[in-house]
Amino acid sequence: MSFKDTRAELVHRRTYSRPINEEKMLFETLEQTTQRIINHQQWLWERALGRPVNLQEQEELDNLYDIFYNLEASPSGRTRWLGGTDIAKTREASQFNCSFNTQRTPSDVVDSFWLLLQGCGVGFKPEVGVLRGFHRKVRVTTRRSERKEKGGRSTTLLMNPIKGHYILSVGDSAEAWAKSIGKLLTLPADATHLMFDYSEIRPGGKRLSGYGWISSGDATLADAFEKIAGILNDRQGNLLTELDILDLLNLLGTTLSSRRSAEIALLDIDNEMAHEFIEAKKDHWIDRPWRGQSNNSVIFWKEPSQLELEGIFAKMVEAGGSEPGFINGAAAKKRAPWFKGVNPCAEILLGDTSFCNLVEIDLSKFGKMNPKIIRTVRLVARANYRQTCVSFKDGVLQPGWHESNDYLRLMGVGITGIAAANPSAEYLQIIRATAHDAAREMADELGLPYAKAVTTVKPSGTLSKVMSTTEGVHKPLGKYLINNVKFSINDPLVPRLKDAGYRHFADPYAPAEAIIFSFPVCWDTVEFDKVDGKEVNLETAVNQLDSYKMLMDNYVDHNCSVTISYDPSEVKEIIEWLLENWDTYVGVSWIFRNDPTKTAKDLGYPYLPQEVITQEEYEDYVAELSEVDLSSTDLMDELDDPDCATGACPVR
Repeated sequence: MSFKDTRAELVHRRTYSRPINEEKMLFETLEQTTQRIINHQQWLWERALGRPVNLQEQEELDNLYDIFYNLEASPSGRTRWLGGTDIAKTREASQFNCSFNTQRTPSDVVDSFWLLLQGCGVGFKPEVGVLRGFHRKVRVTTRRSERKEKGGRSTTLLMNPIKGHYILSVGDSAEAWAKSIGKLLTLPADATHLMFDYSEIRPGGKRLSGYGWISSGDATLADAFEKIAGILNDRQGNLLTELDILDLLNLLGTTLSSRRSAEIALLDIDNEMAHEFIEAKKDHWIDRPWRGQSNNSVIFWKEPSQLELEGIFAKMVEAGGSEPGFINGAAAKKRAPWFKGVNPCAEILLGDTSFCNLVEIDLSKFGKMNPKIIRTVRLVARANYRQTCVSFKDGVLQPGWHESNDYLRLMGVGITGIAAANPSAEYLQIIRATAHDAAREMADELGLPYAKAVTTVKPSGTLSKVMSTTEGVHKPLGKYLINNVKFSINDPLVPRLKDAGYRHFADPYAPAEAIIFSFPVCWDTVEFDKVDGKEVNLETAVNQLDSYKMLMDNYVDHNCSVTISYDPSEVKEIIEWLLENWDTYVGVSWIFRNDPTKTAKDLGYPYLPQEVITQEEYEDYVAELSEVDLSSTDLMDELDDPDCATGACPVR
């Protein structure tokens, strides 16, 4: 089996393929990545069993290898990247896509920062009451790092001989960074001067031996901590507000070397700061660019009135149309009595201090109902249950995380390629029942509690490209597309793509650093509307909501993650739909719809991540291309995925 197209292999190489030879910078093949994933599954299984797997269990792992290798299904992006590594076995939260905790105390903030540093998506809800500003005005100074190599790993808070003078020395490790925010938030009451000492932190651009990604140096942390100290000074002697806590968590999210993690912030609609929260990102790029780190949603605990929804949509439209997302807390609690919040893409209903790990199955690979899809769902669901057999006793996280996982055992058996497969309600009901049966079967074999929820639909942006399928529930923009993908200008694949004839242009936002390559994409199994010679997606907002409801009624335990694209003229119909379906609706996000028949130039953008073209344009471009030389596994620099640029979901 090979990747279906060049784009799929390139995305896999740069996103999930780990270095296997540091000296030569060689990276994994698909076969090696898949085997590493299966090795992790075996390790989890054997630990839960307390013995080596037997012949029958080994056969199951072999069959699972085939499924993952053929890209019929996939574990989470987290597991594709870190599964089977030492990090995955010692810091097991690194395997999880989804987490949520209420931000009440400094320990809660430490937990969230720790999870972000490991690549775990973080959902949070700010709560006023314990987190507060400095006790008195604190003068802040900084000692930057001049190191050439890695430094000491511990974080310490030292008192100078001068009373009230402290040094916060930040160690060169993820654990040290996480614990440093706790020390900052609990600075002694007598502090009048604080020096941030970053001299132990290694320089940016170094590959981290454990996680495998590129270090950011001390620059991003120094900038974030300086701004956080400013917030704490501004709130001197007072409690932090909900928006202060939002800024705090968002600033911590900016410290990562590349955008591996995501955040979602939640606030009750009846909170007195809800309206400020709704407009938190309005013109944020001017003076608060860090607010782009999270997507923001409001929680409704009772059905809103038409007037209330009209008011919220009016603010949304004025602020750019995309936020806040809507979460129906009452409906979520009916499905999940433990519900307190959601993960960044809102497909998982989480309790306080709880996790979920995901898998997904590409329905477009199977056609109509047949034994193969049943077998695949069964094996993948069993694998997903084994992913709950973990320990979160890592020396940083509070005990509640481990305890809630042991009780809830939340699974996330997702499906993707939905638009291409167009499954019936009966089809969805059958595979849902199969997933549940498999999860119970696995739990019984291990003598562990049943999973409290099993099925979901996630957005699947990056993984769908690797699997060459449509993204989650979403219908593509059009039948024939140009997908513009960013590469570092120094990436060794750049000359190879040029040699193969791929069109390219300098990144208009960073012309000296990055280059954009255009990849032709065709979705020939999806039906589209024809407009001006182009086949485009003209789904109305209500049609998208109906698709969401169909999945919620027939397949999903948690939530179906969907971003509804809409035109302001559709707001009236959207509100009518929401009120009519409120009892079963759980949550969606929103985005303004661009006219898919328009080009980037038409819309006033330098370029678009995806642009619809005609069949003739597609065929002419494909005819120009030759095969890309991918015979070696050279280093591929890590860059953000434009599909995740809004803060909606993690890259990995």
